Amino acid sequence: MIYLFLFIGTVVRLISLNQSLWLDEATTALVSRMPLGDIFTKFMPGDFHPPLYYLVMKAWVGVFGSSEISLRIPSVIFGVGVVYFVFMISKKLFDNRSALISALLASTSGLLIYYSQEARMYMLAALLVAALFYLFIEKKWVLFATVLALAGMTDYLALLVVPVFLIFSGKDFKKVVKSLIPLILIFILWSPVFAKQLSGGIGVEKSAWWGILGTLSWKNMALIPVKFVLGRISFDNRLLYGVVSIFSVLAYLYIILLRPVRVRTCRLLWGWLLLPILIAILISVKIPVLTYFRFIFCLPALYILIGKSLSMLNGKRFLIAFLLVFSLNIFSSFKYLSSSKFHRENWRDMAIVTGSETVVFPSNSQKEALTYYGKGDNIVYYKDFTGEETEIWLSRYVWDIFDSADMARIKVEGLGYNKVQEINLNGVEFWNYRKL
Repeated sequence: MIYLFLFIGTVVRLISLNQSLWLDEATTALVSRMPLGDIFTKFMPGDFHPPLYYLVMKAWVGVFGSSEISLRIPSVIFGVGVVYFVFMISKKLFDNRSALISALLASTSGLLIYYSQEARMYMLAALLVAALFYLFIEKKWVLFATVLALAGMTDYLALLVVPVFLIFSGKDFKKVVKSLIPLILIFILWSPVFAKQLSGGIGVEKSAWWGILGTLSWKNMALIPVKFVLGRISFDNRLLYGVVSIFSVLAYLYIILLRPVRVRTCRLLWGWLLLPILIAILISVKIPVLTYFRFIFCLPALYILIGKSLSMLNGKRFLIAFLLVFSLNIFSSFKYLSSSKFHRENWRDMAIVTGSETVVFPSNSQKEALTYYGKGDNIVYYKDFTGEETEIWLSRYVWDIFDSADMARIKVEGLGYNKVQEINLNGVEFWNYRKL
């Protein structure tokens, strides 16, 4: 059965895979084409992530190219790997029935499917963390130390699971501590770049960008359980979305607590699910990191816990509870996969719409997607724009963050341009201007 569920997980992750790249995915694509030395000297100091994922993608692109599908296939593989480790961990801790239920739920999870289709590092981090817990349970310390170092070089926040291992190590505490040595040595070598990244991140504190990084708020905290259960979908009617979200989260909580598993192994799973998020809440008092997708590596623990709780039910109680949870997965996954409304920013079609006309950007940090789609020569930073063209396009993509004073629009209109149309393609908003 596990091979069937892995097959199902693979198939659903391939549906709608050929979406347009959004801005951050385009960054992945462009970095993967850079010379290796430039990645470390020119790109990494200004980024907020470790280098491993980019190095993996550089090797991948060198062999398979950088089309949208090619860029996302590694994340598909990582996502299916997460399903496999969910099964293996649950089977090791509990039984085959629990493991199969957990694997089926992980294979159809709306949020896991979404990020298994994104050319970013989050699903690789989730895979490495899941592998860490399996190796921790199996007490394979050499492999554990190796994977821990790889996880730390994939996503900094993934390291928030380290306290979980220390707390629940018991007699193996010293072995866990020794397993940290490779990670510590690598971070000593990486510390000069990390210091520049941290300094650059803190440097945007007074800008509008700071507010979308995941500041400490009730909304950001509430979105974590909601998105874990419902994925990336939402409803235009906010009241309806709120009701469905509350019902879904409470349903998960009720099922887990209906037949609580009073065994020590569940403490490890609860630690995996909750402790990194609680630590991140404390970190976000000073540095904003509280965005739900950064904690996808905690989501497998939820499916293992609820899989065990469901396996303890029988008859109608099992059928009703299982169908409720499984239906939420199918609903959220189907709604995402079948509706372009929930797909990524559509820079590909915007590149077609703008054609050969000049595109004025309020910031040079927004141009990666159009550059990927072959429009790099059309892009002009607004301060360098002289107004010689008859028709232009002005990017309004998150302009309030990159250009809060709206200087790009003011300059364009000051040069005698008049707006003739507005186009918004899944969050990519451009205005068309012409001179009379």
